[in-house]
Amino acid sequence: MANEKILTVREALTWAIQELEGSRVPDARTEAEYLLSFALKIKRHELYLYPERKLTKMQSSGFSDFIRKRALREPAQYITGETEFRGLLFKVTPDVLIPRPETELLVEKALCFLGGSKGTEIVIDLCTGSGCVAVSIAKERGNTRVYAVDISKEALKVASLNARINGVSSKITFINGDLFAPLSELKGKARVIVSNPPYISKEDMEKLDPEIRDHEPMVALSGGTDGLDFIRRIIEGSPEYLVPGGSLMMEIGWGQAERVKDILTRHGHYRDIEIRKDLSGIERVVKARYAGVDRTLQDRKNIASA
Repeated sequence: MANEKILTVREALTWAIQELEGSRVPDARTEAEYLLSFALKIKRHELYLYPERKLTKMQSSGFSDFIRKRALREPAQYITGETEFRGLLFKVTPDVLIPRPETELLVEKALCFLGGSKGTEIVIDLCTGSGCVAVSIAKERGNTRVYAVDISKEALKVASLNARINGVSSKITFINGDLFAPLSELKGKARVIVSNPPYISKEDMEKLDPEIRDHEPMVALSGGTDGLDFIRRIIEGSPEYLVPGGSLMMEIGWGQAERVKDILTRHGHYRDIEIRKDLSGIERVVKARYAGVDRTLQDRKNIASA
């Protein structure tokens, strides 16, 4: 950093912003503030309360390393190893997707549906990743039993750690496997199935920002040619695991809402299909009630060809 000169907070921040802007990092000031406050173990607003405070050699070295990595477009959350979701702290590594604010809508809808029931409700979280959805539901609704599934053993290690950090390990069972494959004992028992599955299409995968394309796990992003491979499988498998009147809720990508709604309608098991928009106005969460309707052979053909 600046020829190893001992810098003040103001000088370090100015240097970092220039470095990040030179590498075309979006919102360079915010990124620099976040990483500097993390390096100094202070709140972001304190950077401006004590601008003449001098960094120690260790702080300067650590912050320089942070900025070097961020200039190479490594996400800040992977650099610090943590992020916040619904006010909770989550550890993140390149083995899991970084929790996004829009996914909070999925949690909100699940909590709203579960309501204030006094009995223990079973929730299945497919493609749990960091565990942000499972942990948040277990934390905010104490009488749930969450079964969180992921095909990645490394992701489950991160999710289990996050459950421990947030004090809900006893309420969540983490299971390694492919969607419903390891859940045979839960058939007909789940009140809610939630999922933030891979839903990026092959075409859109090529357009992703370098932070995502080069650093986040592709297995958690790629949803096949049209982005709906996992969504179709979840729609097909969910009725066998839901109680009558139970709900399937999934996060979906931009422009996918009508197609997903059509797949659900063709299926024959679902009623009260709703699409909810996130704060950016993007149709982000689909919610459908399991009606317990028998499905015909034609329904199966419709799903396969949708």
